Amino acid sequence: MRISRLVLWSIILLLLITNITTLLLFSGDNSGEEYRLDENTKIDRNKPLAEIENQEILYQDWMDQLVSLYGEQVLSDMIDQEVVFQLAEKEGIEINPKIIQREISRMMVMQGLQSAEERESKITEWTEQIEFRYFLQQLLTKDVSVSESEIEEYFNTYQGQYQFDDMVQLSHILVSNQQEAELVIAKLEEGDSFSQVAQEYSTDEETVNQGGYLGYYSETSSFIPDQYYEEATSIEEGTYSEPLLVGSGYAIIFHHQHLSAIELNYEEAYQEVKQDIALDRMDTEVDAALLREQLEVDLIYEN
Repeated sequence: MRISRLVLWSIILLLLITNITTLLLFSGDNSGEEYRLDENTKIDRNKPLAEIENQEILYQDWMDQLVSLYGEQVLSDMIDQEVVFQLAEKEGIEINPKIIQREISRMMVMQGLQSAEERESKITEWTEQIEFRYFLQQLLTKDVSVSESEIEEYFNTYQGQYQFDDMVQLSHILVSNQQEAELVIAKLEEGDSFSQVAQEYSTDEETVNQGGYLGYYSETSSFIPDQYYEEATSIEEGTYSEPLLVGSGYAIIFHHQHLSAIELNYEEAYQEVKQDIALDRMDTEVDAALLREQLEVDLIYEN
């Protein structure tokens, strides 16, 4: 099955952490003696960041090195993002909220266990990146001619790539008999964490070191027992099940998160399908810098 470029970029986004991290370092209020890296981390500019024997590494040395290594690329990325968003606003380009939610769900599946706060933080970051990529594609392909019949045929052929299946995020504890299953339940009711109990009691060698974590699965997944999905969708997120008879043993599953199915019909997927076809016909790379000439960009800093 083909994968749309928006999906590919969503995957690549998860791997490109250097620029994002560096951008965070340069953001925020840089005035005063104290620099706030995030809500939990503060840095005193007047104190060494590290000391090795008698040698100090100072805040300004750190900043100079970051600017030297990444500053020009981060600045270029910030310019491209601003250009794309301004042009998208001028052109009146909009993205279907279902596309955003679908991409967020796909990104979520690629993550491990996260707290609710971590997920919310990621969603804000991902939404901006998804919009940027969608707007960029639309701006670069707006003059490429694609017929209605081509769009309809493409959608009918690759319809699955524009959808998202209902998925559940699971952990489990596998034990040999009912007595052990009841002991596990007792430990969980006493307040022990599911991960801790899994590491102590689970017989599943593949997941025991990860606290029983399995990942995300759909109803048609063949890698977990059939009753896992059904049981997970019958209990609330953040809760565990009663012992389930699985083969010759028993399993207790933990339902971390439920990602609902997202289905786009032809009209809802129309612009994205058109983009995918048009991008196949482009001779140039997908580069936001190609759009800069449409706005007045005055680059004051150059390395």
